[in-house]
Amino acid sequence: MDPIDFGDISDLRIRLGVLADEADRRLVTVFGSGISNAVLPGVPELTQLFREHMPKRGQAKFDETIDPISDPGLKYQNAAALLTRQAGESVVMRAIRTAVLRACRDVRAEDVAKVARDEEQCRAYVKTGSWNIPLGYERFARFFASLDGKVRGPIITTNFDPLIEVALREAGVDTHSVPVPTDSTPTPEQLREVTSQPVLHIHGHWTGPATSNVPSRITSDRPKLQRVLQELLRNSVVLVVGYSGWLDGFMKSLRERVLDDADLLQAEVLWAAYERDANAVIGQGVLKELVNAPGFTLYLGIDGHELFHDVLDENVDTAEETSSPFGYSRVPRQISAKGYDPAHFADGRQPDWTDAEPGRWPTLSSALQLEEELLQGLERGGGGGVVAIGPLGEGKSLAIRQLAVKTAVSRPDWNVLWREPGAPPITGAWLREIRATADRTLICIDEADLVQDELVATKDLWGAEDSGFAFLLASHDRLWWQGSGASSLRSHVHDVLFHGIRPADATNIAAAWQSMGLLPKHLGTTETAAGRLVSSAGVMAAQTNTLFGAVLDVRYGTELGSRIEDLLRKFREIRLAESVTLADVFGGICVMQHVLDKDGNMGRGASRPVIAAMVGLDEVFADGKILATLGREAAVTFAGNRVYCRHPAIASTVVDLIHQDGTAEKAYTLVGMAGGRLREAGAGEADGYRDAYLLSRDLKAPEAVWAAKGAVEGTGHLLESRVTLLRALRQERQSRCIEYARRLAPRVHEYRDFRSAVRAFLVEFSISMRDEGHAQTSAGLAALALDDRIGFTLDGSRAGYALVSLAKSALRLNAQTGGTTTAEVPEMCYVLLELIRSKEEAQRFLGPVRTQLRILEEYRSLSPIKLSGKLAAAMDTAAKAAAQETGIRLELNGVLSFDSLRRLAETKRH
Repeated sequence: MDPIDFGDISDLRIRLGVLADEADRRLVTVFGSGISNAVLPGVPELTQLFREHMPKRGQAKFDETIDPISDPGLKYQNAAALLTRQAGESVVMRAIRTAVLRACRDVRAEDVAKVARDEEQCRAYVKTGSWNIPLGYERFARFFASLDGKVRGPIITTNFDPLIEVALREAGVDTHSVPVPTDSTPTPEQLREVTSQPVLHIHGHWTGPATSNVPSRITSDRPKLQRVLQELLRNSVVLVVGYSGWLDGFMKSLRERVLDDADLLQAEVLWAAYERDANAVIGQGVLKELVNAPGFTLYLGIDGHELFHDVLDENVDTAEETSSPFGYSRVPRQISAKGYDPAHFADGRQPDWTDAEPGRWPTLSSALQLEEELLQGLERGGGGGVVAIGPLGEGKSLAIRQLAVKTAVSRPDWNVLWREPGAPPITGAWLREIRATADRTLICIDEADLVQDELVATKDLWGAEDSGFAFLLASHDRLWWQGSGASSLRSHVHDVLFHGIRPADATNIAAAWQSMGLLPKHLGTTETAAGRLVSSAGVMAAQTNTLFGAVLDVRYGTELGSRIEDLLRKFREIRLAESVTLADVFGGICVMQHVLDKDGNMGRGASRPVIAAMVGLDEVFADGKILATLGREAAVTFAGNRVYCRHPAIASTVVDLIHQDGTAEKAYTLVGMAGGRLREAGAGEADGYRDAYLLSRDLKAPEAVWAAKGAVEGTGHLLESRVTLLRALRQERQSRCIEYARRLAPRVHEYRDFRSAVRAFLVEFSISMRDEGHAQTSAGLAALALDDRIGFTLDGSRAGYALVSLAKSALRLNAQTGGTTTAEVPEMCYVLLELIRSKEEAQRFLGPVRTQLRILEEYRSLSPIKLSGKLAAAMDTAAKAAAQETGIRLELNGVLSFDSLRRLAETKRH
């Protein structure tokens, strides 16, 4: 191995400095025992402590069993196992507390054994005691406190002691210890509920009920931990310090996640090894597998106590200023312009703090109104807030960033915080903690519809006059007003609409383009550009968002297609799975937007679970390489929990291009497949699977067939998705639908959802047969769909579909044969449809054939029992013939039974 393959302490310090400066990734820090050992007993001493806690009768066996073991780590683990078997888990924990208390200055040596028996007293010492903190933890804590809030990710440690938490507390960072001794790992959702910095003790905590000292626990598989690691690794830089890398459950999880998923998760692992010899570090263990994995970098000769020393020197002056609550960043008062490229934001990328630097981009007229409303609230000492609302792409996000920076600079008496993604919920307890650290706090939140319910629940606390709290919010207008708490917040949170471009705004935008070298040459002057912006926005105002749409139109016009074509070509080089590229997924996102929700107003775009399922992965992977790249390169954004292009013109252009280049079928199929996969996995409505799964119902052939085939592939052995495909195939007006239905018919009973989906299958089969001229079989299939013994209990909806198909098929059959058996069937179906659904629905679905029916009063005078009985008798022969012809295996004994149909009609009549 070439030494250049590995870094040293100076390289790692520089890398951490870049992470701190750019603040574009989250830092997840993993500590082994290396740093704690500076003040706590080491493995040999702990082994001796375990012996001292052994029952007297067991010490001889301890010596016989443990002393011959040469490896210190294995000796320690086996000593813990033996102590557990002979004295119980509680004694093991007492021994561990005895070891940890040796670092507490407030506990005299002669009192350690007594205090170790009292867990509550131990916890109290963590909060108020004086501790010997290793220099490495002290320096890390000060560095960590200096980081931007969105960079401060969870801390993971194999240690039992609370020294990391104590060090962070002394640096001004509140912590929350999370013991994880077994695979009882908290879910990612539970971790998001934590309101302070989480520290995960993955082998257990010194005041907890158990630890992972026993070899079988240490090396056991931990699938729940793997899920949490996926969440933690996403878009993260993972720093590992003082960790030997032995094959415990954590290393198993890390190995799997890094080797298999690091690229998709956009994870980077920085492994800081104390030893300088690469061969000694790597050995034959897990690190040998990891060292050549994407995103893994090994640094040699790293002393954890010295690592953060030089990194800290550059950040120490700002540590106190930038320290902020977990999940929040303090809004910067100074923004570096180093390396700024204005084209990214101009082309639709979500704004960041560099875009919000005062004077860089013009403040819109709506933003000035927002500022005026906010200042009035600040002058009153808080108790309310403002929300920028409007469609996608109207400048809301930039406006609240600009205003947040301006407020942080001009109002130093206000503590200005920015909520980062994944921040803990806003609760009364959290607000009181914030108030304890600052008299006045302005909380800035983009996508504020996600916290609307939390704002309502805590309104009595922050909404009181001179409460010391104010909110600066932005939200999609539909999502804000459709939220259950919008009306309750109206008296406290004033809304300002962002929609459209005033002439002054257009002039300022054009001037900014010119000053940054972004003014298109074909426009010539800023006056021309401003005029085009105003006129373009005016055309779009009635149909879609105006600001970004006008920007696209003026900057690119007819060249938009070629720019997006280049983008798709680039995305095709980014492979996400064996047969799926980023272009395929982007195409699927655009298809859903173009077909279901052009302007992002309906909440029917692609969800994170759907996007990940297109690649066959869990939801966590959507926010990794996929959305990080699409957000940066293709201007995708969120409205609620759905993903959209920032303007419908982008989505429609992509859809046009994939039809032209022949990749459209793959995109539609991927969407249907993603929905099918989620349906198969038991996803809920919140996962957004239905819009993808049933996409074909909003399409025409051939796109409907493509999407439906994808749904079939995604669901596996499910009849429901095949019924949807049959419906899509009918649109082709070819014989394929009948051929497909005939292949399905003899084995429909084999599908696991047979009972719930068979009626729908029979109706779709009936319609297909009628369309191809097979009226008698069609009528028989529709009649079968009404029988009591077919599938689940007949309901009004299924009865309605079957009655409509039966009426139309019987009319056609009567016209073909002139027979008398089914002569009255259409009239009976019409009247039953009136009774079960409504007269309006009967007219809506059978109105076109109403003129072919005889006078209906005779049938309306019949009771439901007579109507359903006459209908069953009339259709019995045709139904049995249809079952025999198609090979459908149904348990029908005797004549058709329409009791359920009769009960439905009676219920509606009364």
